[in-house]
Amino acid sequence: MTLLALDCLSVDLDGRPVVADVTLAVAPGEVVGLIGPNGAGKTTLMRAALGLVPARGRSSLAALPPPARARAAAFMPQGREIAWPVTVETLVALGRVPWLPALDADAGGAAAVARALDRLDLTTHARRIVTHLSGGEQARALLARTLAQETPLVLADEPTAGFDPAHQIATLRLFRDLAAEGRGVMLSLHDLGFAARYCTRLVLLRAGRLEADG
Repeated sequence: MTLLALDCLSVDLDGRPVVADVTLAVAPGEVVGLIGPNGAGKTTLMRAALGLVPARGRSSLAALPPPARARAAAFMPQGREIAWPVTVETLVALGRVPWLPALDADAGGAAAVARALDRLDLTTHARRIVTHLSGGEQARALLARTLAQETPLVLADEPTAGFDPAHQIATLRLFRDLAAEGRGVMLSLHDLGFAARYCTRLVLLRAGRLEADG
């Protein structure tokens, strides 16, 4: 079973190639780490895989209708901006939107939100206003929103940026646990020690090209 399949995926931005002919797949049980220098194309590759930027080639996710795509993969982007002063619990509950029937206000989401808050050590913060939290706590709330989506595949762009060391390690252990539960994870990392320790596979990008995979 494959959760994500990319075939010769290429992206041009502002008239220049940013991702070039990348072919790879992500299966259940994998934590795939995207590594490479700044500007290597890691963020663009994930966004193209999700159909968020125009691309050539094929992405199995981008080929899905948007509602099906949102049930197949959850994405934590690099940006950490939170626009509204809502509670942490409300922010995390937004991850359940892809699963809501038109007339069902919950669709089993309360349990999913509670699980996500617990896994990110945010249960005691559930009723706090998210914009009043520290930057690291806000990032954890955004990751909890991603987990509350409860998709087979999770993509995260530099998910530990802004975390203290303890929460960096806890977050990477969480991704490893998700894979052990049968989900797939793709994340970009700059810390090669963490990448080697917590990923089951590494994909090295350079100048938009896949240089190594294994």
